[in-house]
Amino acid sequence: MISQVEVKYLNQNNYSLKWKSAKSVTIYLLPRPDEEVSEFLTETKANHAEFKITKYYRPYFLLKDEDNQIIYTNRVLPLQGSNNFRDLGGYIGANGKRIKWGKLFRSDHLHRLTEHDKKVLDDIGIKTVIDYRSEDEYQSQPNQTWSTLQQTVHLVPEAQRAVLAAKAGSTKEKVRQLVQREVDKNVKFDNSGKTMIDQGKDFVRLDENKKIYRKMLTVVLDQKNIPLDQHCRGGKDRTGYGVALILYLLGVNMDTILEDYMLTKTLRIQRNKRRMAQYANETSDQNVLDYLFSMLDTRSEYLEASFAEMVNISGSIDSYLKNELKISKNDIDKLRKMYLE
Repeated sequence: MISQVEVKYLNQNNYSLKWKSAKSVTIYLLPRPDEEVSEFLTETKANHAEFKITKYYRPYFLLKDEDNQIIYTNRVLPLQGSNNFRDLGGYIGANGKRIKWGKLFRSDHLHRLTEHDKKVLDDIGIKTVIDYRSEDEYQSQPNQTWSTLQQTVHLVPEAQRAVLAAKAGSTKEKVRQLVQREVDKNVKFDNSGKTMIDQGKDFVRLDENKKIYRKMLTVVLDQKNIPLDQHCRGGKDRTGYGVALILYLLGVNMDTILEDYMLTKTLRIQRNKRRMAQYANETSDQNVLDYLFSMLDTRSEYLEASFAEMVNISGSIDSYLKNELKISKNDIDKLRKMYLE
């Protein structure tokens, strides 16, 4: 039985595959996850292999042994202008069924996409983008476009803490506003993350946000909109909450939902180091620096606060989704039919 498959893009079209199986595994190359035509790559008793693939911008690998078969690809897209663009495929959902690859994506903003990146997204065929950024954000850093993109849906949740950077014209201005207490006047500046925890609760409890995320699910439930990407600026909070809703409705367990959320932390380590160095050039106030880091950082308690608030409001997550977001059993059945293998 093949399990625990992992595919990673290394560099220069090289991919590494790891898996667990007690038996010989045959590996085939697919251009798309639903393609019937495959190309033999190797048969091996090892639990790992490496391949250089130049035929496709994003290859899929079919692994077979005597007991089962699994299609897998790299979760994180190897893009040049986005560090947090990834596929939700492969996660195990309701009844042990995996989420289909190449249908649902999450990312940071798409302002810096290169021509190479656009070819990758064209190859995947992404049709729809849900952009959670405020008007100030997407006007100052407009997304790039590609040929298969048909629409961008602007859904703007109430997330004032997440758009602090957009209100300031520069790093220097952002730090100045904080130091002079022009923003978040009543907030204690420290590394506790309380500001972001409160924001996680706001996603759940504010009526405007309930409408926004219900609209997001309506877009996701429309077959003509997929493949689909949803993003904000960094792909962490507004996007993280929206993705968590989808994963939960697809039957993915909470540990995996949190694991997916925390992948952003890994992918943004170098970016966050650069940002903190820029902040440190503007102030020596450690409390302000700690506060800024708490907003950049990805912590499980930020997302856990959202789910806890659902329980606080409705007694359970399922009751909240039914009563507050008006998600019906038919919605859930349709979602699972669309996105689970």
